[in-house]
Amino acid sequence: MTTAFVMIGAPGSGKTTHARVLAETAGALVVSTDSIREELYGSEEIQGDWAEIKRTLENKIKANVGNPVILDATHYRSSYRREAINLLRRSGYDIVIGMIVDAPLEDCLARNSARDRKVPEHVIENMWCVLKSQLASIDKEGFTMTVRV
Repeated sequence: MTTAFVMIGAPGSGKTTHARVLAETAGALVVSTDSIREELYGSEEIQGDWAEIKRTLENKIKANVGNPVILDATHYRSSYRREAINLLRRSGYDIVIGMIVDAPLEDCLARNSARDRKVPEHVIENMWCVLKSQLASIDKEGFTMTVRV
């Protein structure tokens, strides 16, 4: 059985911090869309071509099959989570765990304001609200299980 983890949370919620700790304890590879943007375009801030980012993400996942992997991105919309689940299952991951980092909006905004690379507050607020509105039904999206951290 091969396990994958999908981080879920608004910017500033602590997803990347939790992913790093999880990677150490689970011996997992962290695959981050931000790090892929950095790799491809020289900066996490450059949104770039989603098709190219997705292709790179898929290649990293497929190259790691047989070992635990962590997808580190917001996955704030149910459609994004379903896409991640489908990709992981197609790639050979039997167990897909949704790791929900459900931080209060105020904490997300405070962490964001302390960062060098800031996400606009209205974007965080929107993503946080969309995610909050979908959390009640997240267990029906196809994860093997969900964990709130």
